[in-house]
Amino acid sequence: MIDTLNPEQHAAVLAEEKRVLVLAGAGSGKTRTLVERVAYLMEHGVSGYEIVCTTFTRAAAGEMRARLEARIGREARKVTVSTFHGLGLGLLKRYGQHIGLRYGNLTVYTPLEMEVLLQHCGELLGLYVKGKWKHGKKPLDETFAAMEREGRKPEPEHPYAPLMRAFESACHRNNALPYYGLIHGLAELAAEGKVREFTNWTYFLVDEVQDLDRMQWRALDAMLEHTEGSELYAVGDISQSIYGFRGAVPQHLQALIDADKLTIYELRSNYRSIPAIVEAANSLISHNTSHRVLEMLDTRETADILHCVAKLGGADSAALAKTIAEWRGPTQPVVLCRNNRMLDKLSDELAARNVPHKRIGKRTTALHSPLFVKAHAALKCIVNPFDETAFLLAREGLGVDATGYAKIRVAAAEQGKSSFEVFRESLPVETLSEMPTEGDTTAKALAWFASGCYRFTPADGDSQECIDWLSAYTLEHPLDTIADYLDWLALVDVQDEMPARDEEPGILLMTCHASKGLEFPTVIIAGCNEGVLPGKQSLSAEKKGDAVAIEDERRLMYVAVTRARDSLILAVRPRKEDGGEAPSRFLAEMSLHI
Repeated sequence: MIDTLNPEQHAAVLAEEKRVLVLAGAGSGKTRTLVERVAYLMEHGVSGYEIVCTTFTRAAAGEMRARLEARIGREARKVTVSTFHGLGLGLLKRYGQHIGLRYGNLTVYTPLEMEVLLQHCGELLGLYVKGKWKHGKKPLDETFAAMEREGRKPEPEHPYAPLMRAFESACHRNNALPYYGLIHGLAELAAEGKVREFTNWTYFLVDEVQDLDRMQWRALDAMLEHTEGSELYAVGDISQSIYGFRGAVPQHLQALIDADKLTIYELRSNYRSIPAIVEAANSLISHNTSHRVLEMLDTRETADILHCVAKLGGADSAALAKTIAEWRGPTQPVVLCRNNRMLDKLSDELAARNVPHKRIGKRTTALHSPLFVKAHAALKCIVNPFDETAFLLAREGLGVDATGYAKIRVAAAEQGKSSFEVFRESLPVETLSEMPTEGDTTAKALAWFASGCYRFTPADGDSQECIDWLSAYTLEHPLDTIADYLDWLALVDVQDEMPARDEEPGILLMTCHASKGLEFPTVIIAGCNEGVLPGKQSLSAEKKGDAVAIEDERRLMYVAVTRARDSLILAVRPRKEDGGEAPSRFLAEMSLHI
């Protein structure tokens, strides 16, 4: 209830301005503040249909939705709660025809599917020959990055301009989009005023606003511009912006602050971490000067000696695994690493010692492997028969060899149909009856895969892994259709792998990036060394005079540190004289010396 909020939270919830930024430090109760803001709006006559809340991850959206229902009741179901990509997918399925897509099911491409389609377009244009790009891979990557992050298409004279046009045209014909296309499509719909035309959204609440990229800002600005009386209520903390590699532009938010475009409220009280952790985090982030830094206030008391900030020296993967295997603390530790390679090494060491643990991110990586992508491509053909790329990837599993594929392509062109439509019409009645349809549940798809009607390629991996995964999903979501499943899959995020709140988490391993928004009693940060945290690329950029790169790394360390509630252990690899890197400068900046 609003009367239980602290003064900072109370003031933020009651804000009357049209453009509000709530700068919320780690552990300051930002989700509670957002929930109370929605409750306040609805208690003062705003319909839930007028409110849209965006979060950075689907897990965060689920938590906010649950809290809203607990606070408001059934009326909370009228509120839209989603990630930006989720908003894009939902709107484009219903209204994509206004930007050149077909009405109904569309498919979202994985990186592997994008690569297959891009190479196919390149072959047709003579730009991809014998497995090599005619003008090099680097210019293509740069062109793609500019289009993905900023919507900036190559100049007509660019050697890959025809390729990018062909790629986009093929996506539209296939009624499919790359993942980033969900945001591009949302921005295009918003710019045309269609989001306002087809929704009642007036109140826009944005969580983790510091991690929006340029296209998300473009979509948000367009929705606000086309909505009379619109209100923006953004919550975030630039000190926790860690997704620059994905295109996040915290400097855009800082520019809005500098230009006084937002009324700012601050949440500084940290209810999560013990004072020693809060003090270390404050000391660390104070070294960043390019953005507004919020100094947290500690509110907890250290109850006993088990609450601590400790340093663990000489901790390579083997030594760290030994420490974890001998762990006798009151709670199992969560280990945060800079990258997946470090996680894999530590996971192998723990497995060798028979230490049970869960490697967060492993399943998400598997879902993007050829084994899963090809099987899912078959399901994509079923829900979206126009997807030629999906059929190309699934054809062998569907029993179509190269000669048969060529014949199908010719027949499809002659009949004005898609390849999958021609293929499906050629099937015997009994075979067709076994094939699931878009309205069938995943149980039918599971039976189809398990029966051998779809033929997995042995070189891609163990088919049982795919069947077991779909079986587990079906058990958890028995009513989901195949179309529902593919929509879920399109938005899959590493935090979807986190144990449920009522589960005993055990020992978890994850990257620092994946830990964003989470908290744990005991956190071990592995690899607190120069060249790891901060990373080698940032050190190289620093030598060239780029101080911002180090600030990005410092924010990453800050996020990792502030995940800990009671105990924080900073693990340092052996020193240089022992064959390793020097301890991270961030330890000294936290006044922790080894």
